[in-house]
Amino acid sequence: MDSSLLKTMLESQERAYKAAMEIVVKQMNDQIKKLEGKVSDLTVSLEFTQREVDELKTEIKEQTKSSHEKMKQLEERINYQEDYSRKKNVRISGVEERDGNETWEQSVKTVTSLLQDKLQLEGLELERAHRVGVRRDAKPRTIVARFSRYCDREAAMRNARKLKGTNIFLDDDLCPASQAIKNAQMPQLKQAKAQGKVAFFRRTKLIIRERYNVGAAAGRGQQPTGVTDKGTAASVRGQQTVGDAGAVGGVERGARGSAQSGSATDRGVVDVQVAGTWSDGKEEGFPSLPTPHSGVSRLLSHSASGASPQRKQDKITLRSSVKK
Repeated sequence: MDSSLLKTMLESQERAYKAAMEIVVKQMNDQIKKLEGKVSDLTVSLEFTQREVDELKTEIKEQTKSSHEKMKQLEERINYQEDYSRKKNVRISGVEERDGNETWEQSVKTVTSLLQDKLQLEGLELERAHRVGVRRDAKPRTIVARFSRYCDREAAMRNARKLKGTNIFLDDDLCPASQAIKNAQMPQLKQAKAQGKVAFFRRTKLIIRERYNVGAAAGRGQQPTGVTDKGTAASVRGQQTVGDAGAVGGVERGARGSAQSGSATDRGVVDVQVAGTWSDGKEEGFPSLPTPHSGVSRLLSHSASGASPQRKQDKITLRSSVKK
């Protein structure tokens, strides 16, 4: 065979092979591009799905938190309603139990006898009283007593201090959740009492106050700070240290008290006497108070004589002077 013919045939086959390979490579490249496009689409779809899942998770967490808060509020409202329904109840522990088959009528008689003999309270009405729990050994069970009137229940609780030393105790009748809150604060109550402080419960709220010697404080012309009880504050209101805004309040109250307690002929004159010392402790007399407004004097004198037209005019004059 001629060498030129052979060479031509080889070149022709080479070109055909290259063309075939180019077609195969092109097809493969097209397939790869399609696959890349699909992968890209899947990636975008997965990212979108992931964002939706994250949003759903966030929404579910918020809804769960909101649901927990609502459930907690509902539980608190239910507990409050249950405590309110027991508002007239008192739990009495330490009362001797004769047998394990005590009827509610016998319990009513036992509680009535306790109120009359131990607390010296007559005429309190009970709706019902009964023992709770299962009797174990010789320990008496607690009595739950329900009064007909809330004021009767409060009278019994106010006189509960008379039971000191008898191992008989009166306590609020609370729902289990409220009782658990109260029990959790008992160590703080015992610690405060051990420190000499005044500590007691108002339902589930623990109140702790400092114990002050009010008589000694009043003798020194000082008002004890931190005393929030209204009765205690009122008992030392006449003997208070004058300083800053406290002097104004004391003077105004003293002026009103003197004007009201004076006789009909002396109501036109306001005499104010304040006991105490200055805030810096100097034993000096207080400066003289300014003369009362003429309208005040006439108003006080007219209130005794009953001259209503002039009294009305004095009121108008007094208001305008106060505004100025």
